[in-house]
Amino acid sequence: MKKTDLSPARQKQLVPVTAHSGAFAVIPQAPPRFIPSKGIIKEVIHAHEALGELRVSTARLPNPNLVTRTFDRREAVRSSQIEGTSSDMNQLFTYEATGSDEGLPADVLVTLNYVKALEVGLDAVRGRGLLALDETLIKGLHRNLMHGTDYRWNIGEYREIQNWIGGSKIYHARFVPPPYEQVPNCMKELIEFLHDVPTEEDMFEVPIVVRMAIAHAQFETIHPFVDGNGRVGRLLLPIMLAAEGYLPVYIAGYLKNYQQEYYDRLAGVQLREEWQAWIQFFATAVEESVKESIHTASALENLLRRWEKRIAELRIRSDSAVNKLPQLLIGRPVVTARQVEAELGVSFPAANNALIKLTEMGILNIPNDQQRNRTFVAYEAIDILNSR
Repeated sequence: MKKTDLSPARQKQLVPVTAHSGAFAVIPQAPPRFIPSKGIIKEVIHAHEALGELRVSTARLPNPNLVTRTFDRREAVRSSQIEGTSSDMNQLFTYEATGSDEGLPADVLVTLNYVKALEVGLDAVRGRGLLALDETLIKGLHRNLMHGTDYRWNIGEYREIQNWIGGSKIYHARFVPPPYEQVPNCMKELIEFLHDVPTEEDMFEVPIVVRMAIAHAQFETIHPFVDGNGRVGRLLLPIMLAAEGYLPVYIAGYLKNYQQEYYDRLAGVQLREEWQAWIQFFATAVEESVKESIHTASALENLLRRWEKRIAELRIRSDSAVNKLPQLLIGRPVVTARQVEAELGVSFPAANNALIKLTEMGILNIPNDQQRNRTFVAYEAIDILNSR
């Protein structure tokens, strides 16, 4: 990070890094409470219109909870892949269904941890709103994310060493976050920003999409943990939406598709405080992600109806496991007989027979490479989730 890479305002925020002679770090100012609307108003309006459209579209779905569970998992896969993991949707569902990582990438645990951290965060704010998004919760997200991994530092605690972004050495870094001694105060300012929700009486209400963009960029600028900052920073986004009564929107797919621009726009904030360009990009990410969510939810519901129509032609009694399975499979495209037994409250033979029946119909498949922990996979559902 060269001094000339920074804007004059950022240069004033530089401090020496004690442990690295000649290196400098940035102590960012508190998150801005106001961003001029010039250049971003169109994208921000479109993003908020999309959030409203998502609410209406989801309300029309007969089984909205069936698809939101799969969206959580898709976000976990995509957000983790931004950081270089290789686990895909099928592998995550398989690991969750069997509890075994046999034959799966080692990082599948990290991906499932993302799901668990997301669930913890959403549950917390749905009870208390943004006030629940405090230091304890943020550290808890990190603790859940890194549980059981080879993370060598204090899990769920702010870093006590200097880190940097990009480059094998601090002198070649793209950006150097604040010294670790400054992290608690920087995070305190960020949390105060998260709690400062504008009221209807406020003359200059900052839209939620803008506040999400600011919060994410500020978190990544602080980089409070040794590792896992990108994932924790992206976890904050759907949690912020849920805290204010919006449906969670998952934007990691868009960020993955435009990963270099994502990094470049964040760097623009970190180095030069280019907030407008970052917010413009972020608002577009929200809008496009909502469109994708609506399309995916509709495709999953259509698939469910096709399955149910085919099964109805069998004229099996309505309370049979065969009739109950399709709705379960939309939310759990990979299952075992034991899992179906527990979820549907039927006997093991009934669960197994129902799975075999749907396999004979081509709705389910049994992977050929399995030696044990036999799973049944609804590839049509996974293909929908994998589509861009």
